[in-house]
Amino acid sequence: MQPLPIIIAVHLLSSVFWAGTTFVLARAGGADAAGLAKPQMGAAFVAMGSGILLWQLAHAGGFGSMEATLAVGAATALTAFAIQAIGALWALRSGAAGPAATPGRIQRVAAALLMVTVVCMAIARYA
Repeated sequence: MQPLPIIIAVHLLSSVFWAGTTFVLARAGGADAAGLAKPQMGAAFVAMGSGILLWQLAHAGGFGSMEATLAVGAATALTAFAIQAIGALWALRSGAAGPAATPGRIQRVAAALLMVTVVCMAIARYA
């Protein structure tokens, strides 16, 4: 069995969970963000790891418009992950998020970034 379809499935499933929970938390104002933090960050880590593996297997040969589009999506995903991880760590350390970094705001910013990521993945083949 070829590893590429399995890696694609792992990437899609983890990415859908990460983006889906982010969109739901953004809409809910970050309610229960602490309860979903570990599975959400786990899914993000798996999505990024499988994305790196997919890049190495499917796009290592060159850098055209498809790869440029995917790179923009990867950059926005990494930024969303960093924002969510820093926000979660800051909230854990301080005991409560302040007005400048509420869980809802963090999730809304991450959701916007992940929306760009999803669009980039969807259109990369046609770029």
